[in-house]
Amino acid sequence: MSNEPNGTPRLADVARAAGVSQSTASRVLNGSARQVADEYRVRVLAAAEQVGYTTNLAAQAMARGHYPAVALVVGDIRDQFFARIAFGAMREASRRGYILNLLSTEGDESRERDLVQDLRRQRPEALVLARKRDTTARAGSRLMEQLIGFQRESGRVVIVGEPSEPVLAVRPPDFDGGKALAGALLELGYRDFVVFLGDNSIPSERDRLDGFRVGLSTGGVALPDSHVYLTSPSAAGGIAAATDYLADRSKAEVIVCTEDDIAWGAIQRLRGSGLEIPGDVAIAGYGRRRSSPLGDDADWLTTVRSPLEEMGAVAVSAALDPLASDVPLPAPEVHLGGSTPDRTPPRASRRKR
Repeated sequence: MSNEPNGTPRLADVARAAGVSQSTASRVLNGSARQVADEYRVRVLAAAEQVGYTTNLAAQAMARGHYPAVALVVGDIRDQFFARIAFGAMREASRRGYILNLLSTEGDESRERDLVQDLRRQRPEALVLARKRDTTARAGSRLMEQLIGFQRESGRVVIVGEPSEPVLAVRPPDFDGGKALAGALLELGYRDFVVFLGDNSIPSERDRLDGFRVGLSTGGVALPDSHVYLTSPSAAGGIAAATDYLADRSKAEVIVCTEDDIAWGAIQRLRGSGLEIPGDVAIAGYGRRRSSPLGDDADWLTTVRSPLEEMGAVAVSAALDPLASDVPLPAPEVHLGGSTPDRTPPRASRRKR
C-alpha cells in the first residue's frame, strides 16, 4: 500500500482498494453534489474503513468554500429551552452526516453579532440562531447585515424564534399550546382562572397568554387583565406572583403559569402559606420539565410540552435544504396531571326499569 511519508492513508489508496477512480472516491468521501451509484458508494466507504482513511475537513473547506458543519448559536445553554433545541439540532445534523458546532452567548445578546461574524470566517455550511426575546434581527440592523453576509458567502441561516425577513424562521407553536391548555382545563370543569405571566418581552410568553385567552373565549369564559400577574419566568417569579396573589385574597379555581419554573415556585409559596394543591387551588404550567425541584413526581404537574427538540431538528433540515420554505411542526401536547383534578360533576346513574 502506498501511503504518505507519515503513514497516513491517501485518497488514492481508497480508490485502489475500492476498484474505482480517484475522482469517484473523492465524490463519495468529500460530499460532492454529483451523485454516485449506491454500489460504488458502498465499496468506497468500505475501502476507506479498511485502509483507515479519514476525510480532511480543512481540505474540504478550502476546496468547497465551507466545511460540512452546521453552526448553532443559542443563549444560555443551561436554559432547558436552548438545551432541548440543541439536542434536536445535534441529532438531525448527525443523521445527515454533519458536525454541529454549538456556540453560546452565555445570556449576553450583544455577543450574537460577534459570533456570527466569526462564523463567516470559519465557513460552516449553515447557521441556526436560537433566540427567545423580542430582539430578533431586523432589516438594516448590524446583526442582520452579518446574517445576510453569511448567507451570501457560506449557506442558509434559519432563526428559531420570531420571523425576520429575509431569513427563514421556525416559530414555537406557543399560541396553539396555550389554546389547547385552555380547552383541556375547560373540559375538566374549571371556569375561574388566574395567570402568572413570565417576561412580557418574550414572544413565547405573550403567545401562550394570547392562545389561552382565545381558548377560554371559545368556551365562553373571559380572562380580565386583573387576573394576570406579570412576573419573571423563574421559580423566584412564581414565588413573587403567588405572594401578590395571596395579598389580593384572590380565590381562583386554577392558576395557570406560562412556565413550569413559575408553577413550581408558586407551589412552594402557596404550600408555605398553608394552602393545599390542588385541594384549595389547582395549578398548571408550561414547558414539560423533566423533574420537580420540590420532590414531587414531575408527571403530577399539568403542563404543555412544546416541540423544542423537533424545532431544532427542522431548523437544521431547513438550513441544509435551500429550497425549504415551510417548516411544519407537530402540535404541542397537553399533559394532564394530578395538579388539576377533574371538577366536572359525576354523571347521574340511570334508574333501573
